[in-house]
Amino acid sequence: MSGRFVAVCALGLAGSLFLGYCVYFDRNRRMDPDYKKKVLARRRRAKAQGKIIDLRDPRVREEFLIAEMTAANQKMMEGNIEETIGHLLNFVKFSGNPRATLLTLQQTLPLPIFNLLVRAVAATSIGPSSGPSAGTQGQGRSGEPTAAAVEVD
Repeated sequence: MSGRFVAVCALGLAGSLFLGYCVYFDRNRRMDPDYKKKVLARRRRAKAQGKIIDLRDPRVREEFLIAEMTAANQKMMEGNIEETIGHLLNFVKFSGNPRATLLTLQQTLPLPIFNLLVRAVAATSIGPSSGPSAGTQGQGRSGEPTAAAVEVD
């Protein structure tokens, strides 16, 4: 046996043990009788603090999209590209039609920033490169988000 084979086997074993530990820990966490109560209490606290918004309401959704675009513009003016991409990604993700939004942003954004946005969209699989169901992840038949709420940082 070569040293490389032994190293690969050891790495595989370590990865398997880590994955097994994660599954075991997650199962124990979910089997806790108070788990659902804790999750619901955390969501209520977050909603009471204004960290969760309901995107099913068109007015709230529009305000959220405007706030994300404004924040993206502000961060772009400051030169903070990472946060700009984060806000633009939220804008694309929660817009009604991610493909059309990307086409519009392609015409308005500088090319380097647009390229970074496209990479981020591809990494989150919400855009044109995500296959036959492109742009429909988390959306119903009418294109509206199926998620009831989104956390805001």
